[in-house]
Amino acid sequence: MKAESLIPASWFYRDDNQKTMFNWFLYELALKLFDHVQSSKLKPLVRWKSRLSDKQVAQFCAYYAKRMRVSVLENTEGGSGIIALYNTYLLDYCHDNTLSEDDALGKVVAAAWGALLKSCSVCPCRCAVRRDEHCEFFDRMERGGYLS
Repeated sequence: MKAESLIPASWFYRDDNQKTMFNWFLYELALKLFDHVQSSKLKPLVRWKSRLSDKQVAQFCAYYAKRMRVSVLENTEGGSGIIALYNTYLLDYCHDNTLSEDDALGKVVAAAWGALLKSCSVCPCRCAVRRDEHCEFFDRMERGGYLS
């Protein structure tokens, strides 16, 4: 299944004031993470996915992306500039994981994060930089057209 059909953009805002570029950035992270989790061939991750529905995987990806908010903001507003991919985020959500499953998820999270940053480096939108600006992409999705 496509990530966009399982992870609604509306999970990343409650009202029009929260339709920001930064929340779009987090939404894009959730989509990227979902795609990476779904395509992973790591045995522990395959085992982890076998216990979950696609919707549950999507919920995890959205949760993790939203938890990254704190890490990204702390480290871009006068911090070190290094973004921590915290395993505690996994532990807070995935109570029944084995250590190998957490390690595999950590690797996939890091790969998804790297892929997002690579995409963002050539994107003119600069969502993480213009983070407080209104993001029209949310409005376009509500009207039924992602970037049309």
